[in-house]
Amino acid sequence: MKTILILISFLFLTNSNVMHQDTPLQIDKNGNIIGLPKEFSPAKFDLSKKILRINDKEIVFPKCLNYYFEEHRNPKLNLSASWYHSKDIMPYYLNFSISDKSVNYGYTILVDLETLELIYVEKPRTEGNTTYNPEIELEKKCLTEYKNGIKTIN
Repeated sequence: MKTILILISFLFLTNSNVMHQDTPLQIDKNGNIIGLPKEFSPAKFDLSKKILRINDKEIVFPKCLNYYFEEHRNPKLNLSASWYHSKDIMPYYLNFSISDKSVNYGYTILVDLETLELIYVEKPRTEGNTTYNPEIELEKKCLTEYKNGIKTIN
């Protein structure tokens, strides 16, 4: 009986992690990111200038990352985030999903919600019923430029 209870508990824990979904966010006409808790305020993103501000941190995306925002003719930007999971598994994050309205591919840029550190850039693609998320290996110069661009605003 004890073994069965352990197995059932394991299944519930596993399913809750698998069923985790990001919280969709919106950007209003002034660039305010709507949907984050107050601890991450102010939260703004200026797509034309590629400036992200969360609380007291700000990053101007370097040119090497601007490409991912500008590649598509009919760009569609979706933001989502997660801040309610264990940070032991993954930091709280902000997810930029950039795609083209007319084609079925795009890019994902994942940023640490608290530090604005870059977690990764991926190029998801779907083949049949399977989705692949290969990470894009950025040049060291780009990663350094990004990291050095993070500023604390008083």
